[in-house]
Amino acid sequence: MNVTQNKIDNLNTVVSITIKPEDYKPKVEKALKDYQKKLNMPGFRKGKAPMGIIKKQYEGAVTFEEINKVLNDSLSNYISENKLNILGQPLPKTNDNLDVNANELTFDFELGLAPEFSVDLSKAKIDYYKIEASEKEINETIEKMQTQLGQIIDVDQIEDGGHFSAQVEEIDENNQSIEEGIKTNITFIVDDLKNKDLFIGKKSGEIIEINAQEIFNDPHQLQHFLGLTHEQAHDFNGKLKITIEKPSKRTKAEVNQELFDKVYGKDKVSSEQELREKIKEELEGYYKRESDNKFMNDSVEWLFENINFDLPEEFLKKYIKNSSKEPLNDDEVNSEYEKSEKGLRYQLIEGQILSDNKISIQYNDLVEFTRDQMKQQFAMYGYNDIPEAELNKYVANAMKNEEQVRQASNNLIQQNLFNIFDKQIGKVEKIVPLEEFNSIIKEENSKSKI
Repeated sequence: MNVTQNKIDNLNTVVSITIKPEDYKPKVEKALKDYQKKLNMPGFRKGKAPMGIIKKQYEGAVTFEEINKVLNDSLSNYISENKLNILGQPLPKTNDNLDVNANELTFDFELGLAPEFSVDLSKAKIDYYKIEASEKEINETIEKMQTQLGQIIDVDQIEDGGHFSAQVEEIDENNQSIEEGIKTNITFIVDDLKNKDLFIGKKSGEIIEINAQEIFNDPHQLQHFLGLTHEQAHDFNGKLKITIEKPSKRTKAEVNQELFDKVYGKDKVSSEQELREKIKEELEGYYKRESDNKFMNDSVEWLFENINFDLPEEFLKKYIKNSSKEPLNDDEVNSEYEKSEKGLRYQLIEGQILSDNKISIQYNDLVEFTRDQMKQQFAMYGYNDIPEAELNKYVANAMKNEEQVRQASNNLIQQNLFNIFDKQIGKVEKIVPLEEFNSIIKEENSKSKI
């Protein structure tokens, strides 16, 4: 057997494998003997059918199968030994003159190679928005605490400063329910509403139809109540039908030690000043996640704009065409390539950054990451001391789920990438109020749609 490489250019190469009968014939003979032992053929005892008949019926197919195995093993070993960083899978070149009785057979395989490039994150300068909690937001948070911990009183109609439960349903332009749309129940706080005058005075059973972006003052509440991502919360503007179920209000609790203890635990906060400092810290901690998300997204965009390299475009298009379950014409192939190109580029950049920083995700890393995630989830529901044995069971079950493992792997990679960006990219810190930050996000989202 002989394996050679003919490098076309930096992104394309052809590997040729020449095999002789001795490379595959012994395996064919062994496979045919195995067939003979197991075969039940009419007129012969099991395993006693003549080899001549066996060969006549099966030798061609078995020969093709064994040649294929030899080629796959040889090609795989060659790629590994020569450390070829390939894209997609090797594509066999068609050979219409193949003669299985020849003294030697040569098979050619086209390979698309990953480009070589470098990533210097120190060249990047990215704005980092530090969002400050305003006195207004702190005051509003305290008022919400007072309202939430006050006494609940049922009322006949929605009042300013009150709240109400309602059924929320996404509807189409004909006011018909969208089958796969949003259907949920929400308890609204009137003061959170952007157009609260539409709601004040409404009674149980009355219906309000409104676009999603017109409901809340803060679009992040769409994220919380409707289960949307941060980006979706700013973009989603579906028409919603809100059916009022139960108007009510709370009398405000006094700002005193009893309130502090109910919110944060006994004696954790002992004055209104400490309460305000605690709230400011929590708000800015929540906003930091928003800032980090934007910093991550902006860093990725910087990579796309500044890390340039060529791809083996023609090979990848041929690979798309050959691997498709359905026949594709040239226009369809070009369309599929355009859809996948950006994702492939980011995958290569991401891999280069992780490699440069010697980061590889191992199974044990995924187990520990999943364990930490579960601890945080349990803590959100007040379970801070879940027994280790019970936690291990939850983790073990999660690791059996292929989709959960894939998601955990992706999340851990993104966490590692953020840590790398955070340390190596130059941050230009900008202190802004929440309203300005939201305006920046909204403007960027509107530009991305153009």
